[in-house]
Amino acid sequence: MPMYETIAVVAEKHSVILDIGTAYSKIGFAREIGPRFIIPTEVPHPQTGKVTKIWNYQTQEELFIVLKEFIHRLYFKYLAVNPKDRRVVVVESVLCPTVFRNTLAEVLFNHFEIPSLVLPVGGQLIHRRIEAELMEKAVVKTADPIERSLSEVLSEPLSEETLEDIKVRTCFVTPRARGLILQAHEGRRRIKGRTVSPDPELEVPTPPPDVDYPLDGQKILKIPGTLREWAAELLFEQDADNKSIATILLDSLLRCPIDTRKELANNVIIMGGTSMLPGFKHSFLTEIKMLLDDPRYSSRLPLKEIKIHNPPAKENYVAWLGASAFGATEAVPSRSITKDQYKNKKYIPDWCDQKWSEGSEKSV
Repeated sequence: MPMYETIAVVAEKHSVILDIGTAYSKIGFAREIGPRFIIPTEVPHPQTGKVTKIWNYQTQEELFIVLKEFIHRLYFKYLAVNPKDRRVVVVESVLCPTVFRNTLAEVLFNHFEIPSLVLPVGGQLIHRRIEAELMEKAVVKTADPIERSLSEVLSEPLSEETLEDIKVRTCFVTPRARGLILQAHEGRRRIKGRTVSPDPELEVPTPPPDVDYPLDGQKILKIPGTLREWAAELLFEQDADNKSIATILLDSLLRCPIDTRKELANNVIIMGGTSMLPGFKHSFLTEIKMLLDDPRYSSRLPLKEIKIHNPPAKENYVAWLGASAFGATEAVPSRSITKDQYKNKKYIPDWCDQKWSEGSEKSV
């Protein structure tokens, strides 16, 4: 008996937890309190040798090539395990493109032959704003005393890594009262794509100080103070449909059963690397409180407050930690998509498809 017990313990292999983020990917094993590695979501292209961001694919064939190379590195360079021996739990956004989900499944099942796959539900826009504002307003200091615009100095656009580094090192979320003034001023300055004179009655706050950012050891990019606080305002600006990151939360609560809304509103967890920007949580809560008094929500969502909990991990890998905890439960085998099921269906179901497993069982 002791021999069989020992064999059972040895045969128990923890699931691989995989979170392929836009900027960084988190990898590790179930039952662990944190990912073993946090690495950039990029890989040298097997055909060109150029470092390629996984999410910057143009076709499904290109995505398959870079994902295959990326997953190979994860298993054999970082985790050093046999992919055939372990289940995989993938942290997936509810907005994940179908083509990405199916291509990832094809790579894992057909190329690496994993036994089963679980997909629990789990700032590129900020990068675009930073890039646009830098090209318009930023100046570069070189060895000569003349300051030049960024467009004059650069031979190619700033890389995603540089934009991410600028966001993390220099940007922050300004208080909501100040942010609303900035939005009003910018909206007045740009009407229908035309630049107009600012409203003289609208007092523009004094911008924070500029920051020098070294580019390549020879050039220094001066990050305007206005950009430092304006970049993250994109998260709180309401678009043509009056949607922002705060309205999305409240609209989600409205779609839930009435008797669960208060409980859900008191148990909110914010995750993702962008939420680690200084001032984000304070501004987010302030925006939520303002919207709760708005006629759009006050009559349908009579809540006094929204409570945000501090997770037991950094925001950039909270989703990974949740998948790690889930991967340690007994629910994993019943919730897994097996290799045989994938071969029969040839696609991975959407997270809200409750009948997929039933159909798979009948078709086997």
